[in-house]
Amino acid sequence: MSANEDQEMELEALRSIYEGDESFRELSPVSFQYRITSCKAEYISQATGSSRS
Repeated sequence: MSANEDQEMELEALRSIYEGDESFRELSPVSFQYRITSCKAEYISQATGSSRS
C-alpha cells in the first residue's frame, strides 16, 4: 500500500470518528481542530500534519 493510500485511509477513519461532532473541524486535509470547553476556560487543540508524497 502506498503512502497516499495509507494517508487516505487515516483521513477516512478520522472523519468517521468525529462525524457529527460540532467541536471538530477539518481546516484542510492535513490540519484539524478540536474545541474543548469547561466551566472555567476554553481550549482549542489544533493538529497539523504534513502531506506525504
